[in-house]
Amino acid sequence: MYPYCFFNGKIVKSDQPLIKVNDIAILRGYAAFDFMRIYGGKPFQFKAHMARFKNTSKAMGLKNPFSDRQIEEALKQLVLKNKDKSYQVRFILTGGETVDGLFPSVPVFYILFEKMSDYPDVFYTEGCKLITHEHRRLLPEAKNSNYMQAVLLQNKRVKEKAIEVLYTSNGLVLEATTSNIFIVKDKIIYTAPHNILKGITRKLTLDLAKKNKIQAIEKEITLEELKNADEVFLTATNKKILPIVQIDSYKIEDGNVGEVTKELLEAYNKLI
Repeated sequence: MYPYCFFNGKIVKSDQPLIKVNDIAILRGYAAFDFMRIYGGKPFQFKAHMARFKNTSKAMGLKNPFSDRQIEEALKQLVLKNKDKSYQVRFILTGGETVDGLFPSVPVFYILFEKMSDYPDVFYTEGCKLITHEHRRLLPEAKNSNYMQAVLLQNKRVKEKAIEVLYTSNGLVLEATTSNIFIVKDKIIYTAPHNILKGITRKLTLDLAKKNKIQAIEKEITLEELKNADEVFLTATNKKILPIVQIDSYKIEDGNVGEVTKELLEAYNKLI
């Protein structure tokens, strides 16, 4: 984490104690958040991230006291104070102090700057592995701070040498713990439309597909369709477009990164 953050309207040292012990985010894990990147000092997809952050906050009954313009100005100040050009950025909106542990009060908003962490190039050239887990997140359309299931699965993920855990529910493919998933069949890309967090990179990928004349369809995807896909890839802010060549014990097609995935990744990198 970088030395300076934005907390309730001020630029302060990140190591100062800021959150009250009775904040509902601590007592109940009740907070909205979003995650984005800054490349070369410029926020990437800022408007899209702010729109999603507002939707999450609204779904949770929270109201951010700061406007998009104020947040954008805070980002500019933090870029200068932290003396770097590229960052990972985390926005957090808690419900504030609570008397009884159930009702939010005055929201608390802060911004953290983190070191950029990119995956090795070999992950994109050779692909990665997923493992599956039966689970559907509470309020999946909102990017809230409740990642208990994801945290509990990390030891298993590491043991299985997987990059992510894919959530499935009643025979349907949903999303990974911190990513959206796409499959490719006969040069057409498919992704789930419901019971998922609709990621910013997911939307960008759909836009890039249209621009590159790749047909894209939002539909429910069965586990059988996943197993028989020609290609599979994940999308996320910190993963870009990440090829998947193995899920649990079975390989996707021939186990190599597919051409549609390569084309979309190249287009995404050009956009950055």
